Amino acid sequence: MSYLSRALLPIALSGLIMASASGGAQASAYGYSYNNIFGLTITNPTGVISVAGNTDISRSTATLNGSSVIRGGNGFVDAPQSALGAVTKGQNNFTQQGQGNAAYSRGDAQIVSSQIPPFPPGATSTHTVNVAEAFLFDTGSADASGRNGSNTGLSVNFVVGAPGATILFNFQAAPFMQVYLDALAGPGSSSTANMSVSFTITNALGQTVFNWSPDGVAGSGITGGTELADAADLNMNFSANTLTSGNLLTYDPLACGAPTGTGIGTACGGTYTALTNNLVAGNYTLTLNTVNSVDLTIFPRAVQVAEPGTLALLGLGLMGLCLNRRKS
Repeated sequence: MSYLSRALLPIALSGLIMASASGGAQASAYGYSYNNIFGLTITNPTGVISVAGNTDISRSTATLNGSSVIRGGNGFVDAPQSALGAVTKGQNNFTQQGQGNAAYSRGDAQIVSSQIPPFPPGATSTHTVNVAEAFLFDTGSADASGRNGSNTGLSVNFVVGAPGATILFNFQAAPFMQVYLDALAGPGSSSTANMSVSFTITNALGQTVFNWSPDGVAGSGITGGTELADAADLNMNFSANTLTSGNLLTYDPLACGAPTGTGIGTACGGTYTALTNNLVAGNYTLTLNTVNSVDLTIFPRAVQVAEPGTLALLGLGLMGLCLNRRKS
């Protein structure tokens, strides 16, 4: 066997072994969902309403390849961050961590101030911030969420000349979401960012008498009242799949840009306003709910491998090449 043949044989055999192996190409997925709701006031333009009690809720979750963390809950105004994997951002840092080479999942939520009851003391409006962010590299699944809300007991009393009462909601919001799925992700892979904001009033029988879920269209997304302003959709899913792979998709309807630092700025936001229909005397429950979440799933894209018969022929051909060089 010639020197060239001896040099080529190990390389050829290595190539044969590699060609016979099966596997998938590495892929990545990213999702980020954030919402900053500020200046929320709940006023009583007609009639008289008293507050029986209130429970604030701030909760965060994170899941990464089957492992889960849940923190905060009823009675919390600032949920501790839930974090799994290579998280580098601390609690109440709503700046994007972004994409990297190590998987992570994080959720965070904070009630900066609450009108009912005043928190901190003297607060005259409600301010909440949520974030959910996750990144996957190769295969697997991840999800995260940040949720703020409250359950408030209300009592409506008759007033002479004005039976019943109405409630006016007014706030500003700056939503922002991004999703990405690269071209190496296989069929069934997806990256989804979600957000929801809702105000619901139920009576003593548990019947819903008012529900408002702003959807960016004035007069839509509301029952039991009148919507006066609706700057952008706050109840939506924003997704990337294999049809949009390789593109970073951004939802920034008010052009406020990605948040930085604590993410509690009030310089940019759209206005949302709604007025309930008349509420007759009785006991009611007002529920505020704001949630941001992300869901990622990656399946490997199949790598085409040679059939066994083809591999055998390739091997015989290489052996023949080496023998022929030996004879010569």
